[in-house]
Amino acid sequence: MKDNEVWNATLDERYAVSVERTAPYQGVLTVSEGDEVLYRESVGLMYNAQFGPDMEDVHNWKQTAVRFIDGRT
Repeated sequence: MKDNEVWNATLDERYAVSVERTAPYQGVLTVSEGDEVLYRESVGLMYNAQFGPDMEDVHNWKQTAVRFIDGRT
């Protein structure tokens, strides 16, 4: 895990999804396939993710990533 990385996952054994802290209480959600970034979105970090990500944040990030991936043509 990178220094500023708050959370990461792999979807469909193909897409790398991660959230990286960019500022206090702020981050960026990224969906990548290999070295190609397919999607980026600014996200909030509940409680600044001080002790790890909040489960509600993780749920929302997963939903966002899945909606993006499922919406690809």
